[in-house]
Amino acid sequence: MLPTTAGRGNISHARRKHRPRIGRLSCCHWTNALRAVKIALSRGEVGILKTFFAGVAGLVAVMAVCVNVASAKTEGELYDIDILLRQPHPFAGQFVQPPLSTEAGPVQIAPTAPAAAPPPAPTRTEPPPTAEGGGFMGVVSEIRFGALVHDEGPFSRNEEDGFDTNLELLFTPPDFLDVIWSPRPMIGITANSEGDTSQAYLGLSWEWEFLGDAFAGFSFGGAVHDGRNRTDELDRKELGCRVLFRESINVGYRFFDRHALMFHLDHISNARLCSSNEGLENFGIRYGYRF
Repeated sequence: MLPTTAGRGNISHARRKHRPRIGRLSCCHWTNALRAVKIALSRGEVGILKTFFAGVAGLVAVMAVCVNVASAKTEGELYDIDILLRQPHPFAGQFVQPPLSTEAGPVQIAPTAPAAAPPPAPTRTEPPPTAEGGGFMGVVSEIRFGALVHDEGPFSRNEEDGFDTNLELLFTPPDFLDVIWSPRPMIGITANSEGDTSQAYLGLSWEWEFLGDAFAGFSFGGAVHDGRNRTDELDRKELGCRVLFRESINVGYRFFDRHALMFHLDHISNARLCSSNEGLENFGIRYGYRF
C-alpha cells in the first residue's frame, strides 16, 4: 500500500515536472494517473482522490488560461488595429452620385414652339353664287337683262315691230316652296322700242344645271300689258284680255361662277279665256349675274 504522502508527492512531482509543457502529456502519464486513481478507489482512499481531481481541475484551468493567452498573443501579432486605422478608405476618391431628392420641387415645363397655323383656305375673288339662298340683301338671287326681237316666235303671226329691252329680278326661294322643287320668284318688265305692246310680269322660275355649268329652265306666271285687247289696226296685236298668262324658257351657260349668257323665249296669251287670243312672243339673248 502506497503511503498517502508518497502519492501526493508523486502528483506534485508530476505537476512540477510537466508544467512548462502543458498540453503535451504523453499517454504514459495519463495511464499512470488512471492507474493511481484505480488503486486509490480500491483502497478506499477518498481523500487522495479528491486531492487528485482538484489538481486535475486546476490543471485544466491553467491550461485554458495559457491557451487563451497564447492565442491572444498570436492574434495581436498578426492583426494590429493601429495599422488598420492608418490605411486609406477603400472607397476614398471615388465619386458617389448623391441620391435623388424625394422632395417635389417646382415642375418646369419646357417651352414648346407655338403650333403652326393651318394654311389659309384658298380665297375667292368673289363670294359663291347663291341661287337658292343668301343673295343681295338676303333677298335678290340674280339679275338678268337683255335685248329681244319683238313679236317673233313659232306660235303667233308677226304684226308688231321693234325690239324689246328686258329686265328681270329673281329672288331666293322661300322655304314653303320646297314642296314644288324650290322655284325662284321673279318679276320683270319688257319695253318695246316702237311704242307697241310692252308688259310687266311676275311668276316662278325653275332651273336645273347639267354638263357642269350649262343650265336650262322655264317659268310660269302672269303679265299685264299696255297693248290692244281689240283693234282693227293691222300692225297691232289683238290680245283679248289685259291680264294674260306668261310662260318662258331659258337655256344658257354659266362662267366664273356668277355670270351667265342665255337664250330666252317668252309667250303671253289668255288661253282662249277671252274673245280674241292672238298671243305675243319675243326671243333674244340675255345676260345674268348671280349674287
